Amino acid sequence: MKQFVINKNSTLPYLEIEPIHDGRHTYKKLYLALQAASVTFTMCNMVTGIKKIANAPCYIVPFDDEGCEEKYKIQYRWNKRDTTEPGIYIGQFKIKFDTDITIEDMTFPKGELIVPIAEELQIVVNDGSIKI
Repeated sequence: MKQFVINKNSTLPYLEIEPIHDGRHTYKKLYLALQAASVTFTMCNMVTGIKKIANAPCYIVPFDDEGCEEKYKIQYRWNKRDTTEPGIYIGQFKIKFDTDITIEDMTFPKGELIVPIAEELQIVVNDGSIKI
């Protein structure tokens, strides 16, 4: 299980994940396809199952790992209302490949990919309240 922790009423740090290298796709192909995809984020309360965030837009952002290829992360930027209730949540990203794309003789099919695949993403919103 992958865990992300943020304090109540915080908007930083952003939630970021790197697409997985699962052997079914080459990571280079996935990075290229991400640039033409739409990505949303959904988060629901682990106990009640009630969605706190539903299909909120995400960003595809480049990052440098000191390698020679361009790589991208999926990034969700919190709104203050997203973290108003302390608790444990389950999050997932939906990557929607809208059209058939061909780049460098590689074809990317239409469809949706839900990530993370290998492990559940648990988000902990800490109370983090100190009365000053």
